Amino acid sequence: MLRNSSTISLRSELFSTAVVALLSFAPLANPESVMAPAKASQQTAAEPSSCKGILSRPDKLMASLLAVPKYQKTYVLLLAGNAKNKITSPTSPDLADIPIEIDDEPQAIAVTESLHLTNVRRVPVTGQSLAQPLVDLAAAKTEAAIMWGPLAGAGLIDLGLEDKVAVFSVDRPRDPPTEFGEHAAVPADACASAIADDLDSFGVLPAELLVPVSIRSILGSPAPIFSMEDALRGEQAFEQNCARCHGSHAVADPTLAPVDLLRSIRRFQFVGFKYIVMNGRQQKGMPPLRGTISEDQIASVYQYLRARSKKLLPAGPSNENK
Repeated sequence: MLRNSSTISLRSELFSTAVVALLSFAPLANPESVMAPAKASQQTAAEPSSCKGILSRPDKLMASLLAVPKYQKTYVLLLAGNAKNKITSPTSPDLADIPIEIDDEPQAIAVTESLHLTNVRRVPVTGQSLAQPLVDLAAAKTEAAIMWGPLAGAGLIDLGLEDKVAVFSVDRPRDPPTEFGEHAAVPADACASAIADDLDSFGVLPAELLVPVSIRSILGSPAPIFSMEDALRGEQAFEQNCARCHGSHAVADPTLAPVDLLRSIRRFQFVGFKYIVMNGRQQKGMPPLRGTISEDQIASVYQYLRARSKKLLPAGPSNENK
């Protein structure tokens, strides 16, 4: 335990700032809509047909999987046959008795170890068999598999398994499999959007939502240094993630969330703002956005709101986004 009085005072002050920020949010009119982009035109249309045959097209598969929104750090449990009826949750004690197939790669192995599963069959990974556990699930060679979420979603669509399996989020956020982990994210294409929609339809949660963010873990987050360039980037992130409930361009609308962000942002410290965005305020109807918005986007939204509150940016799309 820290005993230096000045350190304790500083931490107390920062914690108090975050608590004050938490209390400043009012209820949202439609909390689930925060998770969706504000404008359909800003989303890539989800086209499941664009995923057909994707398991046999490694280059296309790589590009689409790296672009799947929300689920880049999510692993899922897939159940078919008798296991689908027997196992009703990823924490069911019966899961320990079910043979489970996984790709023989470090992250999937770590998931099974975290869940204390021992009846596990590892399938060798090659460029042509990245989704072999799903292929075996479709052929009734196994009844359970654990896979990286985007890859599982692609397989569900390509193999036509949507009405034959149950799917659950498992474990904490983990990096993608090695073969997908060393590449930069790219904008979502039609197949990537379809994969995200498919996982959504099963009720799969981004793994980040399974682990609340501790205020202590972000107390040291530095406030972003203001720049108009970052504020302009924040405009797009705000419209995509926040406008449905907080009004387009942060213009307060009493029919939506009854809070004027352009006034409340003036008393926000960045740590408190970041904590609210990541964890939400469930009791007030605001869902957590961790896993759906990056930390860089949170910082840029913070800058955008401060620029709007100081009238450095008008209400309406900036010239950059016209």
